Amino acid sequence: MRLGHEGRAVSPRRLRWRRTAPLLAAGALTLTGVSAVHADEVPSAEAVAQAQQNVVAKGDQVAAIRARIAAATKRVDDLAVRAAEAAEKDNGAQYALRKAEHAAKAAQAAARTAAAAAEQERLAVERQAVGGIAARAPYNRLRSFFSDDGPSSLLHQLAAYDSVGDASRAALATYESKQAVAIALKRRADVAVAARETAADAARAAKQEAQKAVAAAAAARASLQRDRDQLIRELAHAEGISVTVASKRQRALEKLAQAAQEQANRPPAAAPSLPPTVDEPPAAVPAPAPGPAPAPGPAPAPQPGATPPKRAKGVEAAVQFALAQVGEPYVWAGAGPNVWDCSGLTMRAWQAAGKSLPHFSGAQYASSTPIALSDARRGDLLFWSRGGPDSIHHVALYLGDGWMVEAPRPGKSVQVVSVYSWTGPDLAARIR
Repeated sequence: MRLGHEGRAVSPRRLRWRRTAPLLAAGALTLTGVSAVHADEVPSAEAVAQAQQNVVAKGDQVAAIRARIAAATKRVDDLAVRAAEAAEKDNGAQYALRKAEHAAKAAQAAARTAAAAAEQERLAVERQAVGGIAARAPYNRLRSFFSDDGPSSLLHQLAAYDSVGDASRAALATYESKQAVAIALKRRADVAVAARETAADAARAAKQEAQKAVAAAAAARASLQRDRDQLIRELAHAEGISVTVASKRQRALEKLAQAAQEQANRPPAAAPSLPPTVDEPPAAVPAPAPGPAPAPGPAPAPQPGATPPKRAKGVEAAVQFALAQVGEPYVWAGAGPNVWDCSGLTMRAWQAAGKSLPHFSGAQYASSTPIALSDARRGDLLFWSRGGPDSIHHVALYLGDGWMVEAPRPGKSVQVVSVYSWTGPDLAARIR
């Protein structure tokens, strides 16, 4: 028994209650506070619904931005393809103009030669006629003396056909024949000159069209770069990630889309038009160099009896030349040494193999041996058209195993890609 503050006795049981009561009260307050905090943090049904709407809205925003990027990229790609087609059309117009100029020169030269031959024959006829008349002069003078016209009749007789002998008549017939040929060739030359003028007009128009198309593609490409940077920033904000991560993710998604497109471009497995591609490019395909290689030092002196290395010939010479240009830019009408368009690259590649090709994809097909796509092999030419040889607008060099090297279009460089990285080719030809 203990005494309280007032001197009264307090039982042990009552004493224990007094000691634990404050602790229980404090614990009760603590538990009450915890319960209150948890209740405040539990979202309401309205808040949950709003959060779900925000997630959907953000997803829609991200999808919309990606769609805008895809649409802008497709527009630029379409314009670049159109520019490449216009550039190749200009190559065709220039090729047609060169042919027309050659034809006009040949026709004019033939006409001049024929006219000169006819003139020589005319002079021969005159000499024959004068000689015949001189030989029959006494007879002619006697006829003129007895004629009513007198001396004037003699002048007419000088040109009379019956005063010419057999040799003169033969010369006259030859002259008339050569004169007819000269007239025909002159008309042909006139037609050829007119065709040359028409071809020149077409070449000027094609050049202007190509200039406009290439300029439009370049402007669209620059605009896309600016818009793409802004859209990537918007994408990063919408996804709550950094711009760097957003850029990497976008590139990865575009690569996946490109792979899916390549797969879609492949012909059905039941009837392949080209051998299938492998998972990786062939080992012989070099990666583009990051910059110009250093100048080589002097070659070592050959050892006595050493055999010089053999230079690649034929198909391999063409392939090696084309592969050596990988990484160099596409330039309209480019045919080397450091800039290329599609037919300029294939022309120079096969020139390295000792074969001459025109700088125009349509003419390259016409001057080669057409083959089935399924028969294409290393070194063959692959062509893209709008429905046949008359509408060819792109050419590439086949490497085998479903790979090719090409100068694709403005804004890109010479590259090694799958045959189906774009739409698949529809024609093929072999250089004999």
